[in-house]
Amino acid sequence: MIHLIQHVLQAFFLGIGGLFRWCFFQLLNASFEDKYSKDLEYYWDNKDNTVDKNGFTTAQKNFLAGIILFISFIFLIKKIEG
Repeated sequence: MIHLIQHVLQAFFLGIGGLFRWCFFQLLNASFEDKYSKDLEYYWDNKDNTVDKNGFTTAQKNFLAGIILFISFIFLIKKIEG
């Protein structure tokens, strides 16, 4: 049962993080130059174990972005309510 909950949470954070990263880099492409990938599949490819120059995989970056986005929403909701 715990494994199922862990899998669902992980899939949620990976998906939200990948979508957020894609949106963020699309804004950077529009603002500056076409430097970043426009392919959504690149940001959602969580099974790719290729390590980038900073030592992270796509899944690790997506998970971190998802956690940061989730925590930011919690702080935003508390700020609005209080």
